[in-house]
Amino acid sequence: MRMKQLAFFIDVEKCIFCHSCSYACSNENQTTHKRRKVLTISNDSFIDEIHFSMSCNHCETPACMTVCSRNCIRKLRNGIVLLEAQDCNGCGKCVSVCPFQAITVDPTSKKADKCDMCYSRLQQGEQPVCVDSCIGDAIKIGNINEEYPNEYQTSLAQYSMKTITNPSTRLKYESSEKTRVWAAERGENNESTNL
Repeated sequence: MRMKQLAFFIDVEKCIFCHSCSYACSNENQTTHKRRKVLTISNDSFIDEIHFSMSCNHCETPACMTVCSRNCIRKLRNGIVLLEAQDCNGCGKCVSVCPFQAITVDPTSKKADKCDMCYSRLQQGEQPVCVDSCIGDAIKIGNINEEYPNEYQTSLAQYSMKTITNPSTRLKYESSEKTRVWAAERGENNESTNL
């Protein structure tokens, strides 16, 4: 039987670029930097623009853990990669090896910081704050070693996930056609043009 590996499941088509996940995360963890970021991929035209929320991928083989000489980073039995900053000396080695820029050195504490999948909330039977705050229902968590929907993949055609660390985040994006809200602006001749 494979070990449990909790992961974020991101439905790209449901992300509305509101940043509520990022703001809620910063508020919950009282950080001035962002543990969770909303990324945008766009081709030459606005129509091909997609957004999705990313944070630590809680990799199966985390590079950050192997370089930490203070043993501040450990992988829990449920797959969460936990950073315990009290012994961190702020050397930044973990920051430099993370292929996803998911770790930062907090400018105030001078210690490394990253998403812990709201471990304390999970222990209380609650969902991570990013999941609870996502008004588009684009973020979920689950165990990738159990059955999960086939439409969730390890990468998007437009976004190449670096696989050396076996990131656990799964992404869903089926359609190149997204529902868009268009604003109409009146031109000089009172003609309506799409922005």
